[in-house]
Amino acid sequence: MDAATDAMAEARRHIETALVEKAASNAGFRDLLKNDPHGALKEQFGTDPIPSLKISVVEERAGEIVLVLPRAIAEDELPDALLDYAAGGNAQECWNSFKKDFLFKPLEGKGLV
Repeated sequence: MDAATDAMAEARRHIETALVEKAASNAGFRDLLKNDPHGALKEQFGTDPIPSLKISVVEERAGEIVLVLPRAIAEDELPDALLDYAAGGNAQECWNSFKKDFLFKPLEGKGLV
């Protein structure tokens, strides 16, 4: 993970922690978070940073554990690390990483690369 990805992950953890802590101590906010996550974001932080983003809130029940998996990256989609390189303008490093990790990876071990 690079610095930009780390910063985004840390921001997400901060937001999630703040929402969960407030929901744990405030039943009205908990209901708002479950029924209108964007409204809860606006109440907690004064703004809804990405109104077009779909937000799902799942409440665990007794005897249940909810495991959230990160979304899978499609084969035709670049991972965030490569998008960061491209957005930063470092085309050579982006190309080198793309060649090494994606373009020629299927050929590794076959004596072709």
